[in-house]
Amino acid sequence: MAFIRGNPLALAKDIAEGYIFVTPIFLKKFMEPDYKELYHNLIKVQKLVRAEGPDPRDNNAVRQRNMRLQRLNNSLVVLKHQCKVKKILL
Repeated sequence: MAFIRGNPLALAKDIAEGYIFVTPIFLKKFMEPDYKELYHNLIKVQKLVRAEGPDPRDNNAVRQRNMRLQRLNNSLVVLKHQCKVKKILL
């Protein structure tokens, strides 16, 4: 793990909250184990977000949950594409 500093789960949570955007430039410095660890932590956070069930009448909570899921999904798509380009198996 050359590039991920600190807790990778916290990095995945920051991605879900929108503090960090996953782009190919962001992933440029990552090594193969970093890709795998970030991928697994993004999946963990995605499961956690899906497990929380806000009140359907609370529009803001539903919107925030959907935005977190959207950010996580977009990050996973970018991460998988970069892994395909670099020929890294997840």
